[in-house]
Amino acid sequence: MLKLSMKIFYYTLCLILSINILFQLEMDKIVDSDGDGYTDDIELKVGTNPNDKTDRYYYGAWPYNPNKDSIKGDEFPVSCPGDMGCECTQNSDCDNQNCAKSVRGDLYCTPQLGDIFPRFIAVDQYGESVDIYDFAMQGKILAVEFGAAWCAPCNDVSVWLSSGNEKIKSNKWWKEEYSVIKEKVDKEEIIFITILYQDELKETMDFYGVESWHNKYPHSKIPVLADEYKDIQEWLMSTGYPCINLLDENMRLLTYTSRGLIEAFDILSGIKPMPVLD
Repeated sequence: MLKLSMKIFYYTLCLILSINILFQLEMDKIVDSDGDGYTDDIELKVGTNPNDKTDRYYYGAWPYNPNKDSIKGDEFPVSCPGDMGCECTQNSDCDNQNCAKSVRGDLYCTPQLGDIFPRFIAVDQYGESVDIYDFAMQGKILAVEFGAAWCAPCNDVSVWLSSGNEKIKSNKWWKEEYSVIKEKVDKEEIIFITILYQDELKETMDFYGVESWHNKYPHSKIPVLADEYKDIQEWLMSTGYPCINLLDENMRLLTYTSRGLIEAFDILSGIKPMPVLD
């Protein structure tokens, strides 16, 4: 009888210890001991100290996606024929089966709804190399703004998001419903990313350029990335700025335009419904 009681005690103790260990592992997935925006579980995985706020994956506290390698988008540099931005004569020439006429009339492999945004790795305003796929799988829509520092509307968008300056409302395309978008960015309901490919002098954008942009229009929730090699410019084949497209959390294009922001802003503001991909 005593032996049976000891066995029951032993097994009960083992069960309690196992439950405690599993509970701690689950807690690590949601607990952020140092308040740096990264859970203890992620910090242990990437090798940063979960008890030191200054020791974090990104200085900008951008999200980290442990499953980013599972996203199978294009990588740079592009490889022709077949990749986005390559010349074509028919759909079969393109990996995404979409050979389309450009504004100038030439045929190129062109992005279309459902295509995966490329794996863009670039320097941000803090001088760090940032993988855009880290913003994926966060359960949020991504708004990717592509532009240049010399672009007046790009400045209008950034000063509005930064300080609430209402100069943006003087643009003919502005709709009062768009006002809610700033609040959504501030509350991190959506992820807004700015990518710049040229500075004020139309020179290639670099770290100093995106740092200057951030200093001019600071926003702690918006990463500013430099398209130093015009990778995104060529992939999007942008012809007007800003060029804003929406992505779902799996980095698939919900909208595609090579110029402008109206469709993206109409959707983000609720004027139009959020697109649903198959």
